[in-house]
Amino acid sequence: MSAVQAPALILLTGGTGFVGAATLVNLLKKGFSVRAAVRSESKISLFSNHMKTYIDSGKLTFVVVPDMLTPGAFNDAVQGVDGIIHSASPIIPTDTSIDPEEIIRPAVNITLRALEAAATSPTVKRVVVTSSIAAIYEPHEGKYVYTEKDWFDTAPKVVEQLGVSAPGFMKYMASKVLAERSAWSWVAEHKPGFDLVTVLPAWVWGRDVFSNPETTRGSSSNYYLINPLSEAKSGKMKEESYLATSEFVDLSDAAEGHVRALTTPAAGGERIALKGGLITWQDLFDLVNANPIEGVLAPTGNPGAGKSFIPERYLLVEKSEKILGMTYRNPEDTLLETIRSAVELGWKQ
Repeated sequence: MSAVQAPALILLTGGTGFVGAATLVNLLKKGFSVRAAVRSESKISLFSNHMKTYIDSGKLTFVVVPDMLTPGAFNDAVQGVDGIIHSASPIIPTDTSIDPEEIIRPAVNITLRALEAAATSPTVKRVVVTSSIAAIYEPHEGKYVYTEKDWFDTAPKVVEQLGVSAPGFMKYMASKVLAERSAWSWVAEHKPGFDLVTVLPAWVWGRDVFSNPETTRGSSSNYYLINPLSEAKSGKMKEESYLATSEFVDLSDAAEGHVRALTTPAAGGERIALKGGLITWQDLFDLVNANPIEGVLAPTGNPGAGKSFIPERYLLVEKSEKILGMTYRNPEDTLLETIRSAVELGWKQ
């Protein structure tokens, strides 16, 4: 299997995003050169404020791709690169009335444009595509252990049936399923000279590289962690919901997983999920009460109840450990750092 090692040149899409930016930093620290694809010149200033040393040294360069949906959009960008990490994709919509095609079409077609472009460059050895465990969670009754063999193929069917009235998160999950399915189908049909790896992170929580306050709001991944604290305080979340579970991965581990997917020979052709922990909201409340954070309150609930709670359905991530050699950050450190960083960015409970 082909793999890529530093100081190779990597094309990265989505570098201004939450996971993309952390992946960019990881690549640069490991000695890679990175060509970041951005939609406009104005986006470059964001990197200039945080990564000037790498820009000045020529390790971080940029290519402007105004419309990533256009056929051939990445053809110039891929020339001379050794690998691609494609992490650009639509996020969970805050407007629940959005036409699902506004999410699905770019998710699928930008992924295909990246693969098509990679096939035009004889130097590309591997393409890593960011998917999500949202593409795994096909509904099952009773106890069930999910692995990378599972696909949430029901999501696109539900969205097709309900259209605009489908729940916003269902539209997002459908986009992830269809984009990843399209990638694997394209590779199977065209048999390119590079291999493909898809990386499927759980909820990604952590401190944003760019300290962007948007990572504490609405459709952001971090919001899914901090919002239950607000809902518990206001009474919107009832105690019977405290044992609801969430699977997650630290932002730094998500970035590390992407880079290892690029550099590990045995990862070629694999679909690899990343998960560093599973918590109940009761676990979160217990942690906050034991480690006070100014301005943040958590209900008492039933202390310790989350520790003995066994979910009926969960995701097994043996592949990431066996193939990529992943070891994950202490979950409690992830939770506390995410909340503290949210407070620093102005989030108020």
